[in-house]
Amino acid sequence: MATRLRSTLIAVAALLLYALLIDAGSAVRAWVAIPVALYVSFTLWLARQRGAGGPGFTTSLWASSFLFLALLAVTGTMPGGLTHGIRVAGYPTATVLSVTTLILIAFAMFALTIGSPLPIGARVVALVAGGYGLAAFGTGIALHRTYIQLLQGHSLWERLPYVLQGAFIGALLVVPFAFLMELGVALARVQFRGRRHRMVAFALGAFIAYTAFSWAG
Repeated sequence: MATRLRSTLIAVAALLLYALLIDAGSAVRAWVAIPVALYVSFTLWLARQRGAGGPGFTTSLWASSFLFLALLAVTGTMPGGLTHGIRVAGYPTATVLSVTTLILIAFAMFALTIGSPLPIGARVVALVAGGYGLAAFGTGIALHRTYIQLLQGHSLWERLPYVLQGAFIGALLVVPFAFLMELGVALARVQFRGRRHRMVAFALGAFIAYTAFSWAG
């Protein structure tokens, strides 16, 4: 029963990501829409070959997540890409970036606390720091703060230096640290299987946040 529920949730998430990619691709320049269309068409074709060894929904979920993060990372480096870049379901770019980073922080918290090689004390610190980051981005979304503002000193709490504010800690400390931990564990065990997906997601997420932090108007 639990396995069937997990498979159903993964399938729903994969299909939802397809819809988000299609919507995002239709809202930006053609050079973004074209690879999205090609990707969706190719993976749907592969899904028909599933009985002959084609990829399942789990593979599609990760691949779609990577493509979405990659699109955010690439468009974020372009003029106006952090403010008038990818829109999803009518939501502005700032909201899309903040929600994406919020999800990545939550994912990083999971990686750093559940089944983590870190000692209990470090797990507690990661949990608190991650929660602080989630609160910062959640508040930023509610207050309609731009992604750049959140990473450049207008986050929870504004009276503190930017390096002690929630957005900076969550996006530029917790997520990169999760990447380094996953990389260290993979190297120590001399294998990347089961870790490479997390590493790619965390690396892309950290890059997106760093782009906003280093943006100079």
